[in-house]
Amino acid sequence: MCNVSDDLPPLGDAAFDPEVGSINADMGAKERLHEHEASSSFSKVPPEVMAEVLAELSERVNDIPLEIEAVIGRAKVSVAELTRVDPGHRLRLDKQFGEPVELLVNGRLIGHGEIVADADDNLIGVRMVRIVR
Repeated sequence: MCNVSDDLPPLGDAAFDPEVGSINADMGAKERLHEHEASSSFSKVPPEVMAEVLAELSERVNDIPLEIEAVIGRAKVSVAELTRVDPGHRLRLDKQFGEPVELLVNGRLIGHGEIVADADDNLIGVRMVRIVR
C-alpha cells in the first residue's frame, strides 16, 4: 500500500497562507501529488492483481461478526406505568402467539422468522420464513 504523504514535500517547502487558511505548496509538490494520484488509478492495476485484492477483501469482510436480534414484540408504556412495574407484572406486546418475529441486524430489518425450540440443548432458535431485500 502506498502512502500519499511519501510524495509530498516536507512542511518546510510550503508556506501557510492565513487568508486562504491552507498551506500553499510549490508547483513541483502539487504536480508530484497529481502524478501519484494518476499512477494509483484502478484502471492501471492488472486484472489478476485486482482479482486477488478483491478476493482478500471479500474474505476479510465475510469474517466480520454480526449480531442478530429476534424481536418478539414491542410495548409502549408511560414513565409512570414503568415505575409501577414489579415482579409478576405483565407487559402487553403488539404481537400474538404464532406471528413471525422480526430479525434485525444492526437495527435494520432483514427478515422474519418463527420461534423454534431445540429440545436437545434446551435453547430457543428462529427458523427463517421471509427475507427482506
